[in-house]
Amino acid sequence: MSGATQQDVRLRGRRPRADRIVGVDVARGIALITMASTHMLSTHTTPTDMTAVGWLFSGRASALFALLAGVSLAIVTGGTSPKQGLAMRRARVTIAVRAVLIALIGLLLAMTDTPVAVILAYYGVYFLLAIPFLRLPARTLFIAAAVWAVVSPVISHYARTALPDAPLGQVDAEMLLTDPATALHALLFTGYYPAFTWLTYILAGLAVGRCDLRSTANAVRLAVVGGVLAVGAWTASTALLVMGGADRLLPELLELRGIGALDLQQLQYVSGTTPPTDAAWLLIAAPHSGTPFDLIGTTGSALCVLGLCLLMLRSDALRTISAPVAAAGSMTLTLYVVHVVLLALPIGEFDSVVYYLSHVAFFLIAPMLWFRIAPKGPIESLVHEVSASVGRSVVPLEPSR
Repeated sequence: MSGATQQDVRLRGRRPRADRIVGVDVARGIALITMASTHMLSTHTTPTDMTAVGWLFSGRASALFALLAGVSLAIVTGGTSPKQGLAMRRARVTIAVRAVLIALIGLLLAMTDTPVAVILAYYGVYFLLAIPFLRLPARTLFIAAAVWAVVSPVISHYARTALPDAPLGQVDAEMLLTDPATALHALLFTGYYPAFTWLTYILAGLAVGRCDLRSTANAVRLAVVGGVLAVGAWTASTALLVMGGADRLLPELLELRGIGALDLQQLQYVSGTTPPTDAAWLLIAAPHSGTPFDLIGTTGSALCVLGLCLLMLRSDALRTISAPVAAAGSMTLTLYVVHVVLLALPIGEFDSVVYYLSHVAFFLIAPMLWFRIAPKGPIESLVHEVSASVGRSVVPLEPSR
């Protein structure tokens, strides 16, 4: 806090503002950089054979992004001590407006020729779904996340038998206006980042954000438990496939002759959901499959990365070295928008390491320069000012004079 003690702030009737948690920013920067690699580099050499980029980052980078969104929601609504009364009511209005603005940006971005499956419209839905959970304590949120990771894919599996297939194109502003029913079921159930199951990441992030993230013990717990979940989910899924689950699924993949149980863990054919033809699909853990094993495993990897970032940033040397990544992580909305727009332009080649590294260089350099003239990224500042202004207008904390 700039020069004022917490007691001084309380005497002026204001809630003390928490310092930024640099480890969260670094984790968010890592999520941005690794997500870009899945956009720009090959994740598969064949439909059932992933590259190193696919193994390391496909499905995991976006899950880390989503979980950190939940962490941020928890931090801005009070961290370890959730806001109460009018303060929480204002926070909910602010978050709802922010959700609409982010979704609108995503809907417009999806109308470009970008090859990226734009996530921002889904993010808006995540934020709206998170609002009823904002006052819950960490323990309840952890339980809710665990239950939702197991239950929501099952509900989605059977619900999708009564829903149309996912639309061929992206959910964009035109689809929302001309075919809102299709846009809605895509955003919630059948799209690439379906909010119904991805609420798991938001709940887990909210739970983490309600914990003391400056505690070394909590950082260790996140890293260890996350690692166990990531490895355990994949191992359990593979064992179930080898023991017979794959035998029920392989006949559906006649065009992929000769594949085995382990190949199902690398399927490129799943994009947000698995086919609702057989419940055995819920046993796989392939990226973006949205099964219990995928959700648990990618939540685990996200927790592990965040825990490691929080631990490493206790070193002054590592904090200094990672400053560009932290800066990128504090203005990811602006950087993501620019990244998506650049990929819509004919100025680079897919699977070019040099072109990918040029985007990474932009991610690391642009924020360091921007923060010399402004405290927030340009799009972040716009979204914050509009949403905060509406929040203050709708829920004034002091009676008007």
